[in-house]
Amino acid sequence: MSLKLIAAKIQRIYSYRRSLWGMSLKQFKAKYAGSLLGLFWVIINPLLMVLVITFVFTVVFRAEIKDFALFVLSGILPWMFFSGALSEAAPSLLTQKSVLHQFSLPKEILPLSCVLSYFMNFLVSLCIVFPVFFFHNPKILPAVTLLPVLFLLTYFFTSGISLLFSVINIILRDLEHLLGILLMFWFWATPVFYSVEMVPAKFRWLFNLNPMSSFILCYREIIFYGRAPDTTLSLGVVGWAFFSLILGFLVSVWLESSVLKRI
Repeated sequence: MSLKLIAAKIQRIYSYRRSLWGMSLKQFKAKYAGSLLGLFWVIINPLLMVLVITFVFTVVFRAEIKDFALFVLSGILPWMFFSGALSEAAPSLLTQKSVLHQFSLPKEILPLSCVLSYFMNFLVSLCIVFPVFFFHNPKILPAVTLLPVLFLLTYFFTSGISLLFSVINIILRDLEHLLGILLMFWFWATPVFYSVEMVPAKFRWLFNLNPMSSFILCYREIIFYGRAPDTTLSLGVVGWAFFSLILGFLVSVWLESSVLKRI
């Protein structure tokens, strides 16, 4: 029965795809409307983070990773998409509830529009910096053909997590305040600025419990090293993507009546 409800829910959301696209595009444009540098902020923010992390870990801690700035950049772009989308999507059912009152829309449209908006941001930023990765290692070109599949899986995973958190945030309002702390710990537990090999062997099993580790490592394999991710890593990404998406919709359908009463 749950699978049928989920299928019906996805079909209804698909029927509102134009609304989803319109809301996402509006949010994407609004992020840079009126700012002097406009769309350049898409790449300025991650570059500033890369510069700070590179200084700390190469000058202060003397990390011995070749081309450390690009190493970090290959992981920080997908991380910023994930964390930015989740941060905005989680409270969206509360911050944008007036939209649901004014229009007959599936409630899932609100968090999903946040995810799609940040996904546009992510694609633009990656396109801008891609020439840098290409000049660093021209051999990445064949492996880049795998990126569209990885993009889709990353989008699925982030959408599922965002749906899950947006629903839970209605039931447990404290989640909105805890999310920033959770994402901070999640960031440091994800190999964005360090390699898995730098972690003591007895703790590496923890990376199997962190879905973002698999995604970050896949992006790094493709755009930094120029090689296809191994089978284990690839299956991990596929598994996490569909598990997250199914779980997000399952919880959204299961708690729908409770959520609608509270908003």
